[in-house]
Amino acid sequence: MMAVKLVSFSLVVLLLSCCNNGVSAILLKPAKAPRGWNSYDAWGDSNETITLESAQVLATNSFSNAKYEYVTIDAGWYWQNELNSMSMDKYGRPTPSLQKYPSAGENHSFKAIADKIHGLGLKFGLWYTAGLPQAAVNANTPIKGTSYTAKDIMINEPYCERWERDWGYKVNHSHPGAQAWYNSLVELWEEWELDILKVDCINGEDEVFNHKQDIMRLSSAFSKANRSFVFSLSPGGFSNISQVLGIREFVTMARATDDFWDDWDLYMNSGGGGGPGSGYSHWDAARDLAAAVKNGVAGNSYFIDLDMLPFGRIGHYDSKCTPHGVGCARQTRYSLVEQRSIFTLWTFVQSPLILGGDVRSLSEKTHAIVTNKVVLDAMSSMDTFWEAQRVNNTNELYIIWQGKASTTGKAYLAVFNVLNTTANVDVPLTDLGFMDAIKCDDLWSTGTMETDYCAGGVLKAQLETHDSLLLSVVPTI
Repeated sequence: MMAVKLVSFSLVVLLLSCCNNGVSAILLKPAKAPRGWNSYDAWGDSNETITLESAQVLATNSFSNAKYEYVTIDAGWYWQNELNSMSMDKYGRPTPSLQKYPSAGENHSFKAIADKIHGLGLKFGLWYTAGLPQAAVNANTPIKGTSYTAKDIMINEPYCERWERDWGYKVNHSHPGAQAWYNSLVELWEEWELDILKVDCINGEDEVFNHKQDIMRLSSAFSKANRSFVFSLSPGGFSNISQVLGIREFVTMARATDDFWDDWDLYMNSGGGGGPGSGYSHWDAARDLAAAVKNGVAGNSYFIDLDMLPFGRIGHYDSKCTPHGVGCARQTRYSLVEQRSIFTLWTFVQSPLILGGDVRSLSEKTHAIVTNKVVLDAMSSMDTFWEAQRVNNTNELYIIWQGKASTTGKAYLAVFNVLNTTANVDVPLTDLGFMDAIKCDDLWSTGTMETDYCAGGVLKAQLETHDSLLLSVVPTI
């Protein structure tokens, strides 16, 4: 049996058979959806100073008490000399750029940064993309532990067009060196004491079937390691729920939507779940996610990700104001009301909560939203949640969600006003399955005077543009 290093939160142990080579292994997964910070929305790959300063913020009591623990550096940490070359070792494995991460030293190792992050009680993560780096193929580097080289195991086809400059070639999975390549990567990450790996361009709608073997290879390599990893997938595009469910046994969490940015109409109203204008919105993705959890094929240590939360200062900071997401460097366009509604949806469906903005400069009010322990504890306690109704009247659309926590017996309601108009919510509670008298307490309320939104046996409220309610259902008898 392989040695396993336990992590600091509850784990579920899942026995599985992985990959075409018949490897059988123990895969460890967290019991609750991961929470943390990722550099991409604000910085791209960040640098050493920004990363460690952001980690210091997550180590403060408010974030620590709210269980934000992962600090992840996103795409580009290996590029040096202003993107002209990739830093890599003699085996073609990308290593940190000394220009951005000087503590990597002559060994080009992230171990020093990982040690500092671990010293704060946090966990360290990196972005990556499967396949073979162009630089490794061009140099025909050896595959560690074998007599093969990068050109031996490559297929001369682009792995991912949007990251072609970085990872240019597919891996030939019929070659005996394919698994050795992925094993060598995980071996290096283990030396760096990595805790979470986000792999991009791997489960998108047009790529999941081509890249499923890469997912399986990486999962098999992780299973041989002497430390546990959170294995996260990002589509590099849109990935629907059925595709995400098809790889659930091999990973911890997987994105089910395209990138999520700060434009409500573009991303919440017109199909941001599958790319702006696709007709498949984050509301649809959340609905399908909830159905999957209710049917027992998601949840329970497999989490479907609605993407990072673009709150605070976002957009890559650079002197040329290079467009990124929906615009250049800026304060998020989401109002506080919209941030609260988005955060309510993410928590209700138990999506991983990864902050994408500059956490060093979050406003007090945004900070209060993302660290609200009452909301976080209530939502993470639920084991069943579903979209109950979509009420679509003339110039009005609001969505009602329900959830239950079997361990506490508590029930919850959330109501979202989707459109740019006022929504007059008026739904008999019997339509939602509540036959007995109940009282509804607002979980977001910070005042002493509270409104009972369920008085008289009717769920009743007036919600302004993009506003929401999050209610705890309390029997009155």
